[in-house]
Amino acid sequence: MTKWRKLLVWIAIILTVAKVWLPDSMIAPLEKWVHKADSIVRSVQDIFNGRPAGTGNRGKKWAVASKGHYSGSIDSVHDGDTVHVRDKDGHMHKVRLANIDAPEIKQAYGVASRDALKARIEGKPVDVNVVAIDQYQREVGQIMLNNVDINLWMVQQGHAWHYNSIAKKQQDRLGFSRYQDAQLKARQNRLGLWHNARAIAPWQFRQQQKNR
Repeated sequence: MTKWRKLLVWIAIILTVAKVWLPDSMIAPLEKWVHKADSIVRSVQDIFNGRPAGTGNRGKKWAVASKGHYSGSIDSVHDGDTVHVRDKDGHMHKVRLANIDAPEIKQAYGVASRDALKARIEGKPVDVNVVAIDQYQREVGQIMLNNVDINLWMVQQGHAWHYNSIAKKQQDRLGFSRYQDAQLKARQNRLGLWHNARAIAPWQFRQQQKNR
């Protein structure tokens, strides 16, 4: 996407120089096309960066994803494991909740999972501990609300799976064990998604979608 932006910038420069020799009747349509193309590229970039399409230049400042701690408030909830956090400086962060995997929105219990997380934390002050940056340039972090581990809470309530394959690389033994125990209890009590004995893990669901 960056290559496209660079190409559009060069075209704009060429058009600026060309104005010296070419009439406005020829330049105007080309400038309109460049402006429209740039708008499309920006919208696509917004989507890939987890922003609502076209919001890149509407006053929202997006932070560069990085590891570390910060405080802020939950601006919005995208799904059961992805949220937007506005930090105390007014910058927005797209955060993927670490060590869990919630059902996809199009998957069974996906909307319910999102709504449960939304009801629990949207608009509330939180602390975020970013442990990694994923391939989509999202912050992967643990969200704390009044000293409650929201990631763990989602598993405890049966709103998400413990993401074993990823968690093994990120959690210490104690943390991994706590999440495993929480999932086992939620499953035994048939909480949330576990009400369906044949519930499909989101990573399996995504693979099924790719194979179609």
